[in-house]
Amino acid sequence: MPVPSPYPRGLVPSHRIHVEVAPKWRWRLVVVAIVLGWIGLCLWRASAPGAFAPAPRHARYGFVLDGQSPDGERVLEGARMLRDKRIDTLIVSGVHIGGGVYYSMIWTRMLALDSIEKGRVLEMRSACTSTMDEAVMMHAFFRERKVDTAVVITSGFHVWRAASIFEKVSRGDMVWAFQPAPDSRWDAGWTDREGFKSKLMEWTKRASWVLLEQWKAVDPSQIRNHALHGGDQLGALPPPAWKR
Repeated sequence: MPVPSPYPRGLVPSHRIHVEVAPKWRWRLVVVAIVLGWIGLCLWRASAPGAFAPAPRHARYGFVLDGQSPDGERVLEGARMLRDKRIDTLIVSGVHIGGGVYYSMIWTRMLALDSIEKGRVLEMRSACTSTMDEAVMMHAFFRERKVDTAVVITSGFHVWRAASIFEKVSRGDMVWAFQPAPDSRWDAGWTDREGFKSKLMEWTKRASWVLLEQWKAVDPSQIRNHALHGGDQLGALPPPAWKR
């Protein structure tokens, strides 16, 4: 009487399965380990940003990035640099809020400027939606005017990512220095709701930058609509446009 097989019909014994597919799994594990290691290295780099070029004792232009906290510390830091004669001209970036109002209108009208200082402060009203947009826009703006050095003023926590973006855009043909400013939301700490949100958002942006965005090609022709405003237009809000 024949002895029944311990395996169902058509099933290959387990030792054969191990011999045939184990090499494939080893290669897959190696690939997974490399990918996880790369992700871990990138996230570590995002958590521990490197150094950046500090602002010099004097420069012709200072440019304030938009996206600051409601206290306007970035613009205040730029105004301090202007009054300390560390920069000759201050340009305040302002994205469109709505109804013809730009953030730069609000921040510049908050500054108590004398007649001389008012002539040295300008608004760069634009359709930018990111630091990358601002970097592409301002790189083209300064290079058209033969300016090879400018100071970027932004929140201290944002300096490393901003420096990485501006350096990628300029590709070494312009020197970007950076002046950090305090940020009330960031300084509030993890226990504060706004502080937690700002830290989580910034860390996520850093991780996205080192994992994906820094490898994308930059198209210098993709410049958002923008216009420079100063003089009587500085901080001037538009009149109401809606009718009853």
